Amino acid sequence: MNRIIQRSIICLSLPILFLSGCGGSGGGTSSDDSVQSPAPVVNSPVTGSVSITGSNQVGSVVSIEQNLADSNGLGSFEYQWLLDGVAIAGATGDTYTIISEDVGQTLAVIIRFTDSDGFDESVLSGEFRILETPSEQATNILFIISDDHGLDASNQYNYTNDAPVTPNLDQLADSGIVFENVWVTPACTTTRAAILTGMHGINSGVSFVPATLDTSSQTIAKYLKSSGVPDAYATAAFGKWHLAGGRDTNLLHPNESGFDHYAGNLSNIDDYYQWELTINGEQQTSSNYHTSEITTLALNWIQEQQQPWFVWLAYQAPHSPFHLPPTELHDRNQLTGDASDINANTREYYLAAIDAMDTEIGRLLDSMDDQTLDNTLVIFIGDNGTPRGVIDTGVYQRTRAKGTLYEGGIRVPMFVAGRGVTRSSAREERLVNATDFYTTLGQVAGMQTAQLYDSTSFFDVLTDANATSTRENNYSEFESDDVTGWTVKDDTLKYIQFEDGSHHLFAIDGVLDEGTDLAGDTAYSDDIQRFVALAADIRNEQNQSPIDITNQFFTSRSTDCESYVESYQSSVMDINNSRVFSGALMITVDNEKCIFQTNAIPHHDFNDGDQSFPNDVSEQDDRYEVTTQPTFAAQNTSLSLRTDNAIMLNGVKVDLLAAGCFGVGNGRTGCADLNQPWRYDPVSARSGFNIDSHNAHSQGDGTYHYHGAPPAFYQQENTGEVSPVVGFAADGFPIYGAYFDDNGTVRKAVSSYQLKSGSRPEGDGQPGGDYDGTFRDDYEYIEGVGDLDECNGMTIDGHYGYYMTDGFPYILGCLKGTPDPSFDK
Repeated sequence: MNRIIQRSIICLSLPILFLSGCGGSGGGTSSDDSVQSPAPVVNSPVTGSVSITGSNQVGSVVSIEQNLADSNGLGSFEYQWLLDGVAIAGATGDTYTIISEDVGQTLAVIIRFTDSDGFDESVLSGEFRILETPSEQATNILFIISDDHGLDASNQYNYTNDAPVTPNLDQLADSGIVFENVWVTPACTTTRAAILTGMHGINSGVSFVPATLDTSSQTIAKYLKSSGVPDAYATAAFGKWHLAGGRDTNLLHPNESGFDHYAGNLSNIDDYYQWELTINGEQQTSSNYHTSEITTLALNWIQEQQQPWFVWLAYQAPHSPFHLPPTELHDRNQLTGDASDINANTREYYLAAIDAMDTEIGRLLDSMDDQTLDNTLVIFIGDNGTPRGVIDTGVYQRTRAKGTLYEGGIRVPMFVAGRGVTRSSAREERLVNATDFYTTLGQVAGMQTAQLYDSTSFFDVLTDANATSTRENNYSEFESDDVTGWTVKDDTLKYIQFEDGSHHLFAIDGVLDEGTDLAGDTAYSDDIQRFVALAADIRNEQNQSPIDITNQFFTSRSTDCESYVESYQSSVMDINNSRVFSGALMITVDNEKCIFQTNAIPHHDFNDGDQSFPNDVSEQDDRYEVTTQPTFAAQNTSLSLRTDNAIMLNGVKVDLLAAGCFGVGNGRTGCADLNQPWRYDPVSARSGFNIDSHNAHSQGDGTYHYHGAPPAFYQQENTGEVSPVVGFAADGFPIYGAYFDDNGTVRKAVSSYQLKSGSRPEGDGQPGGDYDGTFRDDYEYIEGVGDLDECNGMTIDGHYGYYMTDGFPYILGCLKGTPDPSFDK
């Protein structure tokens, strides 16, 4: 991701998060030349994930998939397998064999290592539920790919008045589910690699044509063989391969990529009636019509199988060269096949090739006996959009066809039917990516993993129209001489960014083709930032050098935590101890959660009070997860001593209740009972707590944390600008600074908490005295006396958030949602 930094006398501008460098340093300065300490070695957070792959049934051997990285350097891995969170004695290898006693329990694995700088690291995998061995036969999978076949050339969609004649595909689609929002890539090679590996090109290495798929890749063919079903899967690929580079290719490339049997053309053909046929590394010339020949080859192989099978059937049709198929395969009798007729009626010949392919698909399905057909899942998909020379211009512009990142280049026909599909005559609007077939087919074969690499399974959608296990954003990319860039979309908007820096934003809700470019509309700035952050996470494009946020003010009001994905650093001073600290924060996104990995050092100087903190501040290694989809709970969640309250955008936590109580110990620590009355408010000067100018201090373990609203995040003066988002509460809702727009007037939000009137009770361990703010119990919530609710929040423009206030409770009074478990102490 490119960064542009503009400096002036008063501010520093960054495109994602920060617009002004006007932040104060609290009560001190970080430029004392007399105190210089070498920058300490920072323990950078481990990135990546760990998952368990394989069948979740008795007798299966499961293995570990991981893509861990550590900028401190990875060390040697040690493994520990767990059942329901308990370590399994002796299970310390990189594989695990499931036994009958494991049924009904949840398997997980921990990877531990010591990095090159001596820091101990550990990463826990996702959970893996173990089931009984199924008694029924595993599902056969027939995966059919049509080449250069867009939505404008599909009779299963109501977009064109010039459709092919495809009765067999029509029947197949009507008996299952037609998907409306399937994205692939703009070209055949890159799409095939995405399907086979479950990875986008940036991760598989196949992002252009003609790229070569690394034969060490864990393709879907290899993955299915590890499913653990009885007799495993037999795998075969037929037809166009186009994954072995140019024409001078490794003749065994498909076999080395996981297919037991291969018969087809390794690259594009020049003549459908005279072409090079490769069968398991041996080449010969075929004079049989290509579409018919690969159908026959697949048909014969399937009839010989005595075990579950996976067939990759990749037609060259309707890809050029445009030609006249055998007359028995179509009814376009007006076509002559002459070069002049082909040039004059190119789309007719293109459609005739689809007609012929449909006839041959019908022959293949008819050749299967009822038992085989009933046990087969059939998937049909186009590998990219229609070429510009034959595209239906009533549907798409010619400039938005195959080879582009527009809908005409990457949105394709796809439907599924057969074994395991219980929905019929169904239309599915949810987003599907070419990568998603990897885990979906894995689950068809009995795997449990629904998320692996870039693949998100839509397996549950095959049986449940209300299933929730589907993606929220779609992504595609491409590299070529004409087009190099990437695109992301959600249900309503689509964003494209090209290598030259140009970009476009379109509203695509219910629209097939892109319309007005909204990229220049400032109302969509947050959406663009969100898409850029999402793509950066997918493409692993976080800045190699973290953004320096030392003493910077925050300005973004994006309520989406994904907008802040990046690495950040700071260099600040512990004023009273004259010690330099380096702050480190990395924000990433995974599985609908923003992950804050932080060393808990702020972006501003600290410990600047009259007395030094009783406990010296020290670096931590903390991880907080913030949901990207916060929701209101049935009832408010009270603040708890057992849970941190929030994480700020500088990586420092909010822990409002971490204070002593009157009459308990020395009144400073040891008050672990939440129900104990008269808990001190450290922000009150009367409480006697030693906090700095940022309303913060350190805990016994050295963790720096806020008790009140720190002034270092936004302009404290009323400049006429509303305050930014400065952090996220444990329930995922944003935290804003104090200023908001009250019907055209920018002012500070006012808390609805007030001091109680009268005096506190005396005697029997009661503190006595007037209600003056020394204790949290001195305050009461009175609805309507301020702007904010009992949790110190309000809704503006449809977004609920908490607001910093000058008065109690300063940041949070409670939580409207449910706190994420990562905030548990």
